[in-house]
Amino acid sequence: MASDSCVERYTEFFNSKDADKSGSLSLEELRDVLKPQGYTDAQSKSFFENCDYSGDGKVSLDEFLKAMGAVPAEVHKNAAFLSVCRSFDKNGDGTIDNKEMKAIFEELRKKDVPDSDIDRIMELVDTDGDKKISYNELSMHVFGVKVE
Repeated sequence: MASDSCVERYTEFFNSKDADKSGSLSLEELRDVLKPQGYTDAQSKSFFENCDYSGDGKVSLDEFLKAMGAVPAEVHKNAAFLSVCRSFDKNGDGTIDNKEMKAIFEELRKKDVPDSDIDRIMELVDTDGDKKISYNELSMHVFGVKVE
């Protein structure tokens, strides 16, 4: 069972995302919450269906609280990784190019990273040679697994 502070946080989160204040979350409300966190539409729909225990097409607070303990940690990890990738992907094309890689280091306050080092990183991670790093290429290089 989740601690009281977790239940309180989940309840506060749920209420803040219940846009129409109906006391339940629709699939659209849940998608709006999960998409910026890196979840795909399919994952959002699956999560919604797993939360909607009553099958009435909406997720109540009780259903949401119950489900929060049932979501596999791997789904959350993948979503978090995709969210980070999307934050690096400034042009939204699903890849990280040389310019975006340079911006990552600048954000990390590593402005003195030579272009040759960035080029080398790109070479090492860009396995298909398209001069861009896909999210899966990055995940394979860093973690050894593809993201879903």
